[in-house]
Amino acid sequence: MREVRVVELLRRSGDAIQRGDAIYVIETDKTTVEMESPHDGRIMSWRVAPGDVIPIGAAVAVIGEDNSERRVEGKVDDGSRLIPPRTRAYAKSKGVSDDILRKIPSATEKLLPSDIDAYLVTPVLPSAQGAFREYKITGVHRTLIYRLRRSASLVIPGTVSVDFPWSRLVARADVTANDVRATPFQVLCHTISLTARDHPRLRSVIVGDETIREHDQINIGIALARPNDELITAVVRAADRMSLTDFVRACGSQMRAALRDGDQITDDTQILMSHIGEYGVVDAVPTLVAPASSVIFLAAPRPASDLVRICMTFDHRVMNGRSAGAFLEAVARTLAR
Repeated sequence: MREVRVVELLRRSGDAIQRGDAIYVIETDKTTVEMESPHDGRIMSWRVAPGDVIPIGAAVAVIGEDNSERRVEGKVDDGSRLIPPRTRAYAKSKGVSDDILRKIPSATEKLLPSDIDAYLVTPVLPSAQGAFREYKITGVHRTLIYRLRRSASLVIPGTVSVDFPWSRLVARADVTANDVRATPFQVLCHTISLTARDHPRLRSVIVGDETIREHDQINIGIALARPNDELITAVVRAADRMSLTDFVRACGSQMRAALRDGDQITDDTQILMSHIGEYGVVDAVPTLVAPASSVIFLAAPRPASDLVRICMTFDHRVMNGRSAGAFLEAVARTLAR
């Protein structure tokens, strides 16, 4: 294990703590773990935030003890120049690593956000390989990479697909209720949620190496793109218990919240949905990201054809190709009614 994701901070800066107190929660490859303080004292500051992906051994917090400061898992930075917390936070938002941060010149003994801005706009001199600038991967992108790497080490993927008349999705989307209009993609998401009620494997996720957890409701995640190529997920919970009208409203509400506040995926999100049909993509093999047990991609209609492809990648540890194929067939049968 090379890195973990910070899930939650259990204490605030300034809180008094004792050795053995749980102070933050991390997500590892298989579970979430409460981490305990190795010292008595007071939390002077946090060096991480929920959602951060950090390497093993990284500094997490600064604990004050007997008028001294001690990092949890790490050593205090050497060097005489002061780098205030707000400057570190600003550098992190710009993708500037701590190693680069220490090398950025400043006009005073204190490094300021303006110094970072000046560094970032400095022209890059051409080299034998051409001009380039490197940035540290941080934030939402690093969280996604962490989940992809974790999924690659855990998930055994399989893929099935079916072709379906696009006009049937459009016809169902034309049905309106209370001034709410569904898109063809929302129609598919809702139909998949309803169909999954009769397919227990689609309501299931794997826990550890030996347990399959079957849920009573469908929590469906919808992939969203944010600026800077960030990929996040909005989650509609209990989607199988909603009418199409209620589902469309929930989609709008959850998507707005995710774009504003960040990723909503949880350990009980079983199905992920993806669609980039506005770019004319007629086929793709979607990548499954744990903890979900399946991801379903809706393509764009093929040129000069009414057919559209629905492709599903599933976790072979949870279900087999027969179960996945039967599910997609049931979805197509439901849409044909």
